[in-house]
Amino acid sequence: MKLGLYPKIAADGIRKNSRLYVPYIATCILMIAIFYIMHLLGFSDMLKNFEGASTAKDILQLGTIIMALFGTIFLFYTQSTLIKGRKKEFGLYNVLGMNRVNLGRILFFETALIWIISMTGGILAGIGLSKLAELGFTKMINSSVSYQFTVSTDSIATTVIVYSFIFLFIYLNALRQIWFTRTINLIHADKAGEKPPKANWVIGILGLIILLSGYTIALKIESPLSALAWFFIAVILIIVGTYLVLIAGSVLLCRILQKNKTYYYKTNHFVSVSSMAFRMKRNGAGLASICILLTMILVMISSTAALYFNREETLTTRYPKQINVTATNMGVLENSEEVISKMENAVSKCVKDFGAEITEDMSASYYGLSGYFDNNKTVDIDLDPYTTLSTTFDFDSVVQVYFFDVETYNRLNNKNETLSPGKILLSIDGNIQVDDEIIIGKKTFEVEKKVDYKDGKMKYAVGTSVVSTIVLIVDDLNEAVAAFSEYTDSRGEPMLVWKWTYDFDTNLDSKGQMELRGKIGSYIDDEPGVPDPVVYYSFSRDAERDDFVSTFGGLFFLGILLSIIFMVSCVLIIYYKQISEGFEDQSRFSIMQKVGMTKENIKKSINSQMLTVFFIPIIFACIHLATVLPIVHKLLLLFGHNNVPLLLITAGICVLICGLFYALTYKLTSNAYYKIVS
Repeated sequence: MKLGLYPKIAADGIRKNSRLYVPYIATCILMIAIFYIMHLLGFSDMLKNFEGASTAKDILQLGTIIMALFGTIFLFYTQSTLIKGRKKEFGLYNVLGMNRVNLGRILFFETALIWIISMTGGILAGIGLSKLAELGFTKMINSSVSYQFTVSTDSIATTVIVYSFIFLFIYLNALRQIWFTRTINLIHADKAGEKPPKANWVIGILGLIILLSGYTIALKIESPLSALAWFFIAVILIIVGTYLVLIAGSVLLCRILQKNKTYYYKTNHFVSVSSMAFRMKRNGAGLASICILLTMILVMISSTAALYFNREETLTTRYPKQINVTATNMGVLENSEEVISKMENAVSKCVKDFGAEITEDMSASYYGLSGYFDNNKTVDIDLDPYTTLSTTFDFDSVVQVYFFDVETYNRLNNKNETLSPGKILLSIDGNIQVDDEIIIGKKTFEVEKKVDYKDGKMKYAVGTSVVSTIVLIVDDLNEAVAAFSEYTDSRGEPMLVWKWTYDFDTNLDSKGQMELRGKIGSYIDDEPGVPDPVVYYSFSRDAERDDFVSTFGGLFFLGILLSIIFMVSCVLIIYYKQISEGFEDQSRFSIMQKVGMTKENIKKSINSQMLTVFFIPIIFACIHLATVLPIVHKLLLLFGHNNVPLLLITAGICVLICGLFYALTYKLTSNAYYKIVS
């Protein structure tokens, strides 16, 4: 057989099956284009001079890897669907004299043609859209715009190499499907029905248990550290549970509908339910895949949008004033008041020499240490909590303990509290309970009164913690912490840390604030009386804004790009589901039309089937979203985001938009199904 015949047969096969291949090639082009854009923004030097782009570039580099992995998995899935629709054609080729080697050559040239079209279209589309993506990206991270058009040969080469390997694996998988299938099975592949899965009650109950286990983990987690550790476990359980529940549930749903004689024996429902029952297992798996993709889109966009739109509030919480000066010392600092006075003098001198003045200042010093909360009153600091976690995996028991003196508490929170000898004021933020006394290490503190440290400015001094927080307000600070000076962690460093924060505003503009921040350190260096062990830093809120915007903008941009890919993938799954089912049902509807079924009846039957299965994925996706939002909120706390109403609003908007788009997609693809069967 002439070698030139194979490319002709391959091209003819793609052309005749354009209804299947055009969406597939379009998806390949889109994935390649977005991969190129991500690699261009993440790995090239195009953004090297952009302020605040470094963190976002790291995020896009991670997104490039995710795109490569998802592209591999999804294109494998899609191509398997295509080959299944072509098996009859390959079986006929086999009957007409072509052996497995000949079929492999046809598959090779088909894959090569699709690779050429997809790669050319994807690279060109990526280059064409890269400037638009760059403008959108720089807008999100509030960076300057470059009007230079960039084409990266490194990004082109990487894209070609990565997707060449993906198409190679796709070809080998297609070859495997044809090579190991008997000729008779190839010819009758489109008529091969599916038997209902055995013991579907067992599968359903097991899936429900796994799904509820994932829900329980997502709802029970209290600490952000626990959320970080358990999130992926919960996600895996929810995904596995969804597949098992929907596979078994589709079987159960069909059986219930078939037993309901008033529902089943109607023209609108009889054919649709029978068709669904014919492909029970695959129908459930397809719905589960759609559900998981929708959930991923909802979670990703909801969380990244909430982070992005709350960025200014998060920044203000972290830096309540324009300038922040922080000093730390490992262990007890005996002359802390003298050191504070020296550093405040240095800061005041720096501000004065800069021609500015300090307004709305806030100063606080305190001690902190971490421990392991054993029961309702004991914090164990003999064990290093982070070493203990490797064996207990109980992040919810890790606590951060702070010691403030009562004078600082009254000044910051505008209170007038007094303490009896040996007593403390206690404030707790987290899911722990303490009664009338608390034991830190081996020292017992009696609680005189419980207060809320967050009802004033002290919350800015404490900051946002990812673990439960215990604040002890004492009469004599150094005396209260003296018993903990000998405790060390697994690295031999003191567990007790002294900290001083000094926040203030100025009459300077943004540029002046950043310049002032850079000079403060040298003034403290020159100030006599500040001991060497004391480490100090200075921050400007406007200087840190770039990093916040870069991080959250980069995450939101990545979320948008990945959501586009996931939504296109979801559309493609729905489309191929409708097309493949349409070809399978074509002969059945043809028979039904011969015995009196009209096209109007067919349309009503299709609508019945659509309404029966349409709401399942989106309803499950909404349930998944509602269940995982608490754990998503805990994860967002790691970024300093604590705006629950905004998270709920973004989630609701995402559900509305996604639901409308999903409804439109299903309506359009159901029309494609109708055209095939009618």
